[in-house]
Amino acid sequence: MIARKLILPMLATLALSACAHAPAPHSKETMPMNASAKAYRPHTLDEHPDLTPEEMGRRMLKLIDSLTSFDELSLERVRKVTRLPLYEMPSRTSHAFGMHLPASDWYYVFSYYDHPQLSESTNITYEFLGKSETADMGPVCAIDYGAYVTALKSMGFREREDLARYDALHPYPRRDEQTGQLEPSPPEFRRLPVYFFTRNNVAVQVIPRREADVPDEKLRHACVESITAMRFGKR
Repeated sequence: MIARKLILPMLATLALSACAHAPAPHSKETMPMNASAKAYRPHTLDEHPDLTPEEMGRRMLKLIDSLTSFDELSLERVRKVTRLPLYEMPSRTSHAFGMHLPASDWYYVFSYYDHPQLSESTNITYEFLGKSETADMGPVCAIDYGAYVTALKSMGFREREDLARYDALHPYPRRDEQTGQLEPSPPEFRRLPVYFFTRNNVAVQVIPRREADVPDEKLRHACVESITAMRFGKR
């Protein structure tokens, strides 16, 4: 997860600050396949009407399904399968393409990370970036968590509960009734909302997020905050 920590904050900053520099409506600017890092900006459906949140999700799934081995992942393969005009990012260790959904609080970004000295962290990620932590995901939830899981399982991926992650919570100390002394309470473990699926040496991490806080049906409906494919096991 080193790569995700390096890439996504940078993409979020670029996406959320670049809206002031977006082209005028109905601009038909063409983005070359080897676009420079300094030119990176979010695009809109006016420029790429086919690249809806769900279409980019389908392309992400198609790329994942195309990998019988993670060793097959390369920038050339990513470009060929997704047909996305990727930008080289300033770090020169990743390429990305982002969209802003008009009249919404949402950006959606596809990224490919391939640091020459951190090959174990190579990954592809499709991420939704909201303007706030409480933004309603409805506009970008046409393919929800259940749909992604169904698609992955139909490809032969197996859900791996053994890879689940937990947080250790440390409750306040408790007072011994006999001695009156404070004693540490045993830690409580909470499962984190991160789910893993594997096929051969390809692992897919899916992070769900509730659609919205209210009403109850949106609170209980799981959308997807990000989906990442990475290497599973050692080379």
